Amino acid sequence: MSLWKKAKKVETPAPEQNTNSQSRQDLNELVLQSIREGVIIVSPNGNIRLANQAACELTGRAPSELDGVYYDSVINLLDETGNRVSEGRNPINNALKNKEYGEVRDLNIVAADNNKNTPVSIIITPTREENPSLVVTFRDIARELKEERERSEFISTASHEMRTPVASIEGYLGLAMNPSTATVDDRGMDYLKKAHEASQHLGRLFQDLLDTTKLDDGQMKPQLEPVDIVALVKSIADGQIPNITAKGLGYQFGSGSVDQQLSGGKRIDQLIYASVDKDFLHEVLNNLIENAIKYTPAGWVTVNVRADNYNVQIIVEDTGIGVARSELSHIFQKFYRVDNRDTREIGGTGLGLYLVQQRVEAMNGRVWAESELGKGTRFIVMLPRIGEEAYRQQRFYLDNQQAQGLENIDF
Repeated sequence: MSLWKKAKKVETPAPEQNTNSQSRQDLNELVLQSIREGVIIVSPNGNIRLANQAACELTGRAPSELDGVYYDSVINLLDETGNRVSEGRNPINNALKNKEYGEVRDLNIVAADNNKNTPVSIIITPTREENPSLVVTFRDIARELKEERERSEFISTASHEMRTPVASIEGYLGLAMNPSTATVDDRGMDYLKKAHEASQHLGRLFQDLLDTTKLDDGQMKPQLEPVDIVALVKSIADGQIPNITAKGLGYQFGSGSVDQQLSGGKRIDQLIYASVDKDFLHEVLNNLIENAIKYTPAGWVTVNVRADNYNVQIIVEDTGIGVARSELSHIFQKFYRVDNRDTREIGGTGLGLYLVQQRVEAMNGRVWAESELGKGTRFIVMLPRIGEEAYRQQRFYLDNQQAQGLENIDF
C-alpha cells in the first residue's frame, strides 16, 4: 500500500492529470527507496504500513516480512547492556501510547538474517492525518559514535597531561604573590594576580573537560539511589547561601507549593521521592546556582521543587540579565557562551551547562531553560518521581547491598 497517493477528486481527472499523479507517486517511491536511512511507517495499531529498502536491510527482513505485521515482532531493539529493550524504553511503543515523539541515540537494532548489531539514532514523527501514523527513521550512527569516542579519548588524555603543568604554574605564581617568599611592587603584583587567575581558569577548564569525557566514554556511570528530593535539594542549595549573600543577593527556597504548605495554621511537610545520583545532582545544582549568582547583578536567586504524579521539577530562577530567545536553543552546547556586552567580562569555561545536561540525562531526566533579556532566567530540571512504596523497597535493597559491600543497583 502506498502512502503517497493523493485523495481522489470528485470530478473525473483528465488523462494528463492521471499521468502526472502517477509520475509524482513513482518519484516519491523512488526517493523513499533511495535514501540511506531506514524508514518505516507504523499505523496507530502498531502494524507496519510501509518500509523502505534501508529499513529491510537494518532489520534483516524481506519487504514481504514487514508489510502489515506488528512492529515489535520484526524490529529487534537492544539497550546498552545488550538486552532487548523493555516496553517502557521502546521509543515506538512510547510514541504510540504516550505520544512521545523525538529522537533517541542509545539503542541498537539487530538484523534477523545475520545478527548484525547496528547502533542507530531513531527519530519518530507523526504523520499529518486525523488519526496519525508514525514515521520512524533509523540512522546508522556507528561511525559517528566511533569518532565521538576518539575525540573524547583525545580530550581526556590532553586534559590530564596539561592539568599537571598548569597546577605547577599556579603554585609558583602563588609563591611569587606571597609577601613572605617574594617582594614584588604593586604593578608586578597586579600582573601576577592576572596570571594566577588565568591559570586557575585553565585548571577549571581541564577539570570540566575531564568530567564531561568520563561520562561520555563510559568511565563514569550514575549511581542512582532513592532520596527525599526536597530535603536533598534544600541541603545543596543552602550550601550556596554564603556565595549568594556575599554578592548582596536575596535567596529563597520553595514557594510553599510543595515542601511548606499551610493548612489551619499548621505546616505540612510533603515528602517527594526520586532516584538520583547524589554527586551528579550536587554538580547540577551548584552549576545552576553559581550561574544564577554570576549573571545576576542585583535581585534574587530562588530554588524550588514541584511535583506531579510522575515527575519532579527542580527550578533554579534568578532576576539577572537573562538570555535572548534566539540563544536558548544553544546554551547547553559544549563550549557555547552567550556573547553580549553583559557577559563578555564574566568568566566561564563554556562547559557548565553541557555538564548539567549530561548529568541530568544520565539520571533519566531532562533540563531546559526559560528566559527573557533583562528579566532573568529559569532553569527546570525534570526527573522521574517514585512513590513512597517504591522508595522504601529501593532503600531496603540499597541498604542490604551496602551492608554486604556490593555495588549499587541502578534503579
